[in-house]
Amino acid sequence: MLKEAIISLYLFLFKVIFTVFKFLPLQNKTVFLSSFGDNALFVAKELAHSKNHSLIFLNKSRCKIDFSTIPTDKKKIYAFETSNLLHTCLSIYHLATSKYVFVDNYVGVLSAIRFRKEVKCVQLWHAAGAIKRFGWSDPTSNERSEQARERFQKVYNQFQYIPVGSEQMTQIFAESFQVDQNRFLFTGVPLTDFYYDEIAKKKSLDRVIETYPIILGKKVVLYAPTFRKDSLEKMNLQLEINEFLDRLDDNYILLIRLHPSVKALTHIPTHPRVLVVSAYPYLNELLVVSDILISDYSSIPFEFSLLRKKMIFYTYDLDSYDKEQGLWAENSLYFPGPIVKSTTEVINHILDPTIDFEKIDFFKNHWNTFSSGQATKSLISVVYKEKSL
Repeated sequence: MLKEAIISLYLFLFKVIFTVFKFLPLQNKTVFLSSFGDNALFVAKELAHSKNHSLIFLNKSRCKIDFSTIPTDKKKIYAFETSNLLHTCLSIYHLATSKYVFVDNYVGVLSAIRFRKEVKCVQLWHAAGAIKRFGWSDPTSNERSEQARERFQKVYNQFQYIPVGSEQMTQIFAESFQVDQNRFLFTGVPLTDFYYDEIAKKKSLDRVIETYPIILGKKVVLYAPTFRKDSLEKMNLQLEINEFLDRLDDNYILLIRLHPSVKALTHIPTHPRVLVVSAYPYLNELLVVSDILISDYSSIPFEFSLLRKKMIFYTYDLDSYDKEQGLWAENSLYFPGPIVKSTTEVINHILDPTIDFEKIDFFKNHWNTFSSGQATKSLISVVYKEKSL
């Protein structure tokens, strides 16, 4: 009850300030409210070509993307929902006066405000696919209070446009957000454009090697587990690092990347062949340098499949995770690689040179049907159609 009271008070204050700013005229600018920022980066870079359009970046604390690199002088960057009251007020001002708003996650404050009818709000979801359930599909959603559930749907109703890379994601979003089919744009997912750009991939390879020179000429294994709801403060890594080091020779380097929601990691030995790369801002660049991905229920495989490399799914807690978080299915449509339960099995598959490209390609094509290298431009052409940037 106390938590709901605090949330309600915060949303009320947010609404009051937003309503005051709504008396000001709308401006030709775009707001990106980012928890992750990967998709926003691609859209913002494309919009930066316009000299008359302002870009406003409202970054939540978990967002690692450096938007200061966007090549335009007409940009402003603020911390969103922090103790910085000036940034908070400026964030609300820009949300209330921008013609275009992009969000990439669930944003609770959207339940308390109402955009003007001219405003376009786009849900630029942070993943190209989904293995774990979210929104109304999350099995715990019905355990929330009636007030919270009402708030959820108010947020989902704000999404006028939801770009997707596949028919499968259309079905998942429709169930998870309980929204109509007319919300979806079959433009593809902007972050996937990177995987079709050979020059960008080469530059990213050089940047990662410059940051982590030890990986040069090595076999790089990336372990990127998703979050567990009970381990957001500290995650106890279940992969036995010492076994990895003992069984795999010096030619193998292990990169470990936490989900942005997880704050810290425990039980990691200090070793030159083990690098925690959670602070590196660009996931796609880490994927380019990786030869093998160890994942679980993360959305990372949907991107990694575009590189046609080996994936291993370390699902040591599959039954409990499915019960608590929920999974869409346990088959090759969601897991295009071996599903294993122990570190020993993981290493066995690392040592096995076999790669089932047929399974990977089916997975890649199924989830990236509309993502063919021009998703960013396609999305912009739809959202900003007949409008002068």
